[in-house]
Amino acid sequence: MKKVLYVIIGLLAVYLILCLVGKSEAKVERSVTINASADAVKAAISDHKVFHDNWSPWTEKDPDAKMTYEGEAGKPGHKMSWESQVKDVGKGSMTLNGFNGDSILQTLHFDDFGDSKVYHIMKSENNMVNVTWGMQSQTPFFFRGMMMFMNMDAMIGPDYEKGLNKLKTYLESMPAAPAAANYEVKELDWTAKTFVGKKSVVTFDKIASFYGENLGKIMGELGKNKIEPNMAPLGIFWTFDEQKQQTEMAAAISVPTGTKLKGYEVWDVPASKVLHVVYYGDYSKTMPAHAAIGEYMKKNNMQQSLVIEEYANDPQEVKDTAQWITNIYYILMPSGK
Repeated sequence: MKKVLYVIIGLLAVYLILCLVGKSEAKVERSVTINASADAVKAAISDHKVFHDNWSPWTEKDPDAKMTYEGEAGKPGHKMSWESQVKDVGKGSMTLNGFNGDSILQTLHFDDFGDSKVYHIMKSENNMVNVTWGMQSQTPFFFRGMMMFMNMDAMIGPDYEKGLNKLKTYLESMPAAPAAANYEVKELDWTAKTFVGKKSVVTFDKIASFYGENLGKIMGELGKNKIEPNMAPLGIFWTFDEQKQQTEMAAAISVPTGTKLKGYEVWDVPASKVLHVVYYGDYSKTMPAHAAIGEYMKKNNMQQSLVIEEYANDPQEVKDTAQWITNIYYILMPSGK
């Protein structure tokens, strides 16, 4: 009996030594270069349903796994949870934490193994995007001995390679997004207008909710006061801070000059020249249209004082996002300013 005890103690001692020398961190990375825009890559990675439906290397292992989604795709807090009886899929969740420069940061949770950091790093190279998919996890002390005999890179790396190749195929088979040059920029005369609304500094990921909280209330107050709007609901933008990912903006409505509305600010925009582009599609994907106006201003040595996006139809009535119309106006500064 003593011999057995000594053997057990000896094995425990050896295992503790292995834990002492074993790695405290596991890291796996794979990369691929994709012929697609950075915006398209970012959208495909930060939408968990797109991930599951189109490029996850684990979906085919159990297509019938129970999936649930929370939050808005592409926004921090967006979460995908799954439950499967297949051993290689198991039960867990993945949560989008946010963005850091060219990186997308997520947390992967497996019920049996805890949390790991997952990241995608995007680097633009000659009109293509190099994507690195990585995972980094901390190994608890008493598991480090076992990790001496496990190769995480060999276990997970092939799945990452497969997933990235599926992402490449998915994105490169999609129709190309309209280039900035495909948008017609018109220079128009802008008549003086008055706007009422709610102004705030808003992070980019909160713009949609800011509209949702305020535009309906403004329209309701106008209705109570029997004031007819002159334009569809709109957003006014004074500044864009890419580094802080925020904008100084207002949810607003154009109203007759002289209008006052209790609890809301009023802005008078004088007559001026404007640049105008009509954009069709999802409100969150107007960047190429803005880029077209930016190129036009650069070419013609122009500067804007503010930007207005008018949302010309009601998305509750028009379900097809391809039919959503946004009138984009850049209010120009007078020449010489």
